[in-house]
Amino acid sequence: MLLNLRAYHRPKTLAEALALLRRPDIRTVPIGGGTQVLAEGAREVEAVVDLQDLGLNFIRLEGNTLRIGATTPLQAVVEALESAAYGGGILAVAARETAPLPLRNQRTVGGAVVGASGEQPLATVLIALEAELVVFTEPDSPRALRLEAFYDYREALRRQGMIATEIRLPLSAAPMGASFHKVARTPADAPIVGVAVRLFRGVDGACYGVRVAVGGVASRPVRLIEVEHLLEGRPPDPERFLAAARLAREQVNPPGDFRGSPEYRREMVEVLLRRALADAARQAGFTG
Repeated sequence: MLLNLRAYHRPKTLAEALALLRRPDIRTVPIGGGTQVLAEGAREVEAVVDLQDLGLNFIRLEGNTLRIGATTPLQAVVEALESAAYGGGILAVAARETAPLPLRNQRTVGGAVVGASGEQPLATVLIALEAELVVFTEPDSPRALRLEAFYDYREALRRQGMIATEIRLPLSAAPMGASFHKVARTPADAPIVGVAVRLFRGVDGACYGVRVAVGGVASRPVRLIEVEHLLEGRPPDPERFLAAARLAREQVNPPGDFRGSPEYRREMVEVLLRRALADAARQAGFTG
């Protein structure tokens, strides 16, 4: 509940929305579905800008890009053919894992991604898929940021009154495999640790475009670039996957809490990465 809310706005244009967010005399935040803002209940919030009339509810295939608008509900990502088929269904899995069904019908892609916690499945998967987030701080100046770069500057962009308008995902004709594995206290719980992998099968039988993202080991999902380099341009085999998983374990320095100690989380990174790599390799058409 927003106890100090004084004003609700539903602008028709992006320029109007940005102007409302940048007013210096009243603390204003954007909302899509509103689930996260209401749950946080920040006392300093005095006004909200509802983005639902800006035409940002869409899922489109355009050229070599899959575009998902920021106010698209998570459930639409689960159900739409364009997103459900992407990467063998990994987008639909990630959206489903991010919120239960009642919230998926209200929570938006933009809200989930911008406000992502460190273990969130959707953000973890999108990083592995090399997603870009398009943000505006000025009406005519869009910026397309790789998601991991956006999280580096998230707080600064929020202070500038930014609006996220869409997610962009690259499409490729090369055989692709993508997989997400998690461990949680129950199947319905948020992940303690989650690992996402994306790779392509080259004509020479090697892995290319390898991306590995891990959630639950920091305040935001992270890429494991050294692990990617170990796998890039090499044929997949169990020994190489084991070496990559062991390196991943060494690369993370997770915090501990009541759900899992740091050592447990490191162990799960190793186990889950081996599973995700094997799944992604099978999807990409590697045999043996």
